[in-house]
Amino acid sequence: MALRLRRRGFQLCARLPDFFLMLLFKGCLIGAVNLKSSNRNPVVPEFESVELSCIITDSQTHNPRIEWKKIQDAQTTYVFFDNKIQGDLAGRAELFGQTSLKIWNVTRTDSALYRCEVVARNDRKEMDEIVIELTVQVKPVPPVCRVPKAVPVGKAATLYCQEREGHPPPHYSWYRNDLPLPKDSRTNPRFKNSSFLMNSETGTLDFSAVHKEDSGRYYCIASNDAGSAKCEEQEMEVFTRIRGSQMELTISGQMRRATSGTSHHS
Repeated sequence: MALRLRRRGFQLCARLPDFFLMLLFKGCLIGAVNLKSSNRNPVVPEFESVELSCIITDSQTHNPRIEWKKIQDAQTTYVFFDNKIQGDLAGRAELFGQTSLKIWNVTRTDSALYRCEVVARNDRKEMDEIVIELTVQVKPVPPVCRVPKAVPVGKAATLYCQEREGHPPPHYSWYRNDLPLPKDSRTNPRFKNSSFLMNSETGTLDFSAVHKEDSGRYYCIASNDAGSAKCEEQEMEVFTRIRGSQMELTISGQMRRATSGTSHHS
């Protein structure tokens, strides 16, 4: 009798309109564990707290098994396993809302992928997982700048700016006499007598040939979404050699002893 009823049920389902079949299929999914997150890409400043959202939307299992894993540098480690916090998060993280993870005092090393896994034995689909990408922002520290003190007119010169603490890696900008420099001197009429290119990714400022107008006080600012920092300004002097003399005339009008050349006054 039961077999006959099941066969009749299958025949009935086959005759149902598509709309009713969709409702029937949706009802079956209630027995399948499903996860969602309110924020899959949380961004937080260093030393703040953050919540990694993992929410069970559908499940018939009263007490599912919950695990959190950290994926960083191609390595996977446990964060929450066997109902307790593991690894370097022990003592500064906890599970809340049944499945979500809260971390206090986050550090730059916490930037990683975190995978929430839920196993519900009583559900038709027993397992689901969701991946959260956590970004911890670190404000840059004052960068290290290198500026040549004196360069002859027409010679090439490179200014360097580097910062290693900020996360995400900072972008760089250069200033001369408190005026921001463009990435390419040719794009701004104010710098028509200059010939430089600035790389905002590496922090270099390259002059193909310096001019007298390039003399001045230079400094660099390193910036990311967490903040910015600047190096101390440094003076670059562009000087002109006087042919036939053992002296060199700088742009400031001061005389200095030549470092090379043996010509005499005529």
